[in-house]
Amino acid sequence: MIFQQLISIGIQSKEYMTDKKVVACLELGGTSAAIAIADSLGSFLWKKKGIATGTSRDPSQVIEEICKELLNSGYKFDTLGIASFGPLNIKAGCIGLTPKPLWKHFPLVAELHKHLGESCKIILETDVNAPAYSEYLALKEKEPNVVSVAYMTIGTGVGLGVYSDGRPYHGVFHPEFGHSLLPPAPGDTYSGFCPYHHNCLEGLISCNALAERLGISIDQLPTVPNDDPVWDIFAYYIGVAAANAALAYSLDYFVIGGGVMTGDNRSFLFEKAQKYCDKFINNYIPTPKIVPPVYLKDAGLVGAAACGLYQSVFQ
Repeated sequence: MIFQQLISIGIQSKEYMTDKKVVACLELGGTSAAIAIADSLGSFLWKKKGIATGTSRDPSQVIEEICKELLNSGYKFDTLGIASFGPLNIKAGCIGLTPKPLWKHFPLVAELHKHLGESCKIILETDVNAPAYSEYLALKEKEPNVVSVAYMTIGTGVGLGVYSDGRPYHGVFHPEFGHSLLPPAPGDTYSGFCPYHHNCLEGLISCNALAERLGISIDQLPTVPNDDPVWDIFAYYIGVAAANAALAYSLDYFVIGGGVMTGDNRSFLFEKAQKYCDKFINNYIPTPKIVPPVYLKDAGLVGAAACGLYQSVFQ
């Protein structure tokens, strides 16, 4: 393992330093949350998924339930790493202007402290920057020359995070790449789902957008046949997004997580998106490899663990 190799030769790097202690982890999504206890990256001592966070639930009740579950896990911890949907105001510890009405400006960190105590250290990061880092570490073990990794998640929202040149990218606030405006796919007349921008990336390919395009519920998306024309439109927009991200951030890898891409029998979407990305970049720069997460459906939760285990990276 790279971490052990670095220790053995006496090198200390911000990218790899960890306190090797037990931490709590929270992946906070727009539909559900997952929680865990971890003492290393990629495996969990305890885990629970499927805590509902949807629009019908009071966020305060959601956080109370999450904290009770963590406190009853049987493990003691003094740190909680969070990979949360956004927008986020990380400095203030709050959710930003999200399309999820009850979560707008919700004081997430303060609410967690009410139940976990002020002494519990909380490391808040986006649900894309956190896994961008943990995926970077996993990819770098196989390819030591990896420098820049983007992680995009596609669920009820769409977001993208970047880990490059030894740090996660934030900017003044943090990027909202999921609301990028894209050229329409040939023949696509769908007006978009996003209440702010309509036909932005999120408005065109989120689970809500796909369900509305097909006239079905989100729960029915796994049953959509692989030969349905919607998947070609979907892959087109992913290819454009990957090309734009590569041009902006000069990427080695473009990792895509979330329920749609990591679902059973959907691996063909990565190949389709790669072909579109290659076409759009047109040999102008090296094309990033479009791949599923190393940690698959646990990518977000592993990212949350990384926030707790590698705190200095996110501070």
